[in-house]
Amino acid sequence: MTLYTVMPPEQLWSGMWKEGEDTKEIKMNGLLMQVRPVNDNEAVIVRLLDCPLEAYLNPANMPGSTIPISGNLGSA
Repeated sequence: MTLYTVMPPEQLWSGMWKEGEDTKEIKMNGLLMQVRPVNDNEAVIVRLLDCPLEAYLNPANMPGSTIPISGNLGSA
């Protein structure tokens, strides 16, 4: 990959490899996903980690969707 830019590399790549704050991995309905807790009962899907291909087509599994987590955090 070649980037033609006048930005210094330090500014361009800053934060590139940082993991999102306080994300958790949970397994729900057979899908392993990375989520960011919003409160005690809800989380936002960050990304799907391990699932069948057709799970990507389900809008309920879309990154940014809110899901109920009642007691699922840390169960991956």
